[in-house]
Amino acid sequence: MIEIDCVVHMLKTIFNVDSGLSEDVAINIYRRAAQSSGKLEALREELDYALSDPSVSWKTLLANSDYEVFDAETEQQAKSHAIRILLEPLHGLK
Repeated sequence: MIEIDCVVHMLKTIFNVDSGLSEDVAINIYRRAAQSSGKLEALREELDYALSDPSVSWKTLLANSDYEVFDAETEQQAKSHAIRILLEPLHGLK
């Protein structure tokens, strides 16, 4: 099992609703952070793993006792949201 620490860090620090950022602003910060931190490839690897492993609960990753990004009703809704805010913004980054 691969650790997904980079993904969790981004969710907790950038996308947490307590930050007060709009989703568009959070995505822009996320893109810049992914590129400038040197963790772009690690993020892509973690996302590929987490999105393909059915044992990963995106509902839990997006809303738990430590932070809340999005309170999805279903796993599929949570996964779709994660793809939109975490994976798609990385396209085109080098």
